[in-house]
Amino acid sequence: MRRLTLAPLGMTAFALIGCAAKPTPPVIEARIERVEMPVGVACVDPKDVPAEPLRVGGQLNGDAAHDIGPIAASNLRLRAAFDAAVALLQECTK
Repeated sequence: MRRLTLAPLGMTAFALIGCAAKPTPPVIEARIERVEMPVGVACVDPKDVPAEPLRVGGQLNGDAAHDIGPIAASNLRLRAAFDAAVALLQECTK
């Protein structure tokens, strides 16, 4: 009878001892790291950026002989704007 009474008391004592032990708090290390990251900077004045050429979708009628004129002219304007943009951006890479 005595063993039956002591067994629950022993288990309770072990459980309470486990709760009484405080775990060590984690070590928090504060440090500062310097990381080099590229940051975009404006190297081109926004007013120097070429304007988008006009679109020619409204001038097309489906006739290939007619449509080649507006498409060719649009192609020349697009290439000129692209060349101007490339010239501006090449200055940024120096």
